[in-house]
Amino acid sequence: MSGGYWNYTDRTLSSEIFSYYTDMSYGLSGEKHDQEIKKAIKINPLNDPEISALIYDVFCLLHSYDWAVSGDSSMDSYREDVAAFKERWFNKPRSEQIQETIDTCLENLKEDLYQTFLPSQEVK
Repeated sequence: MSGGYWNYTDRTLSSEIFSYYTDMSYGLSGEKHDQEIKKAIKINPLNDPEISALIYDVFCLLHSYDWAVSGDSSMDSYREDVAAFKERWFNKPRSEQIQETIDTCLENLKEDLYQTFLPSQEVK
């Protein structure tokens, strides 16, 4: 069915807040999720990078549940996403969460500066 449990309101609101079509269909862990969190932090729609990342993850969790109850994925997949969410937001030491957010912000800034000053060169 491709979701729709909440009439796609969760996906629409996520896209509205983050100003792009958020692809939340890959779960709450892995390289693709890491890239999307980085993008959410860069966009920073809530004027706080950590809160923006948290809200993005909440939307991912809602999407995971939507797909599970709609029959597009399993409840086991949803439970895995819940575990990944809790690990990231409830089980990590606060200092580690802050450091990860700072590191992501610095990576984003570095990429922006390279694009500004060296737009045609491949950056290592």
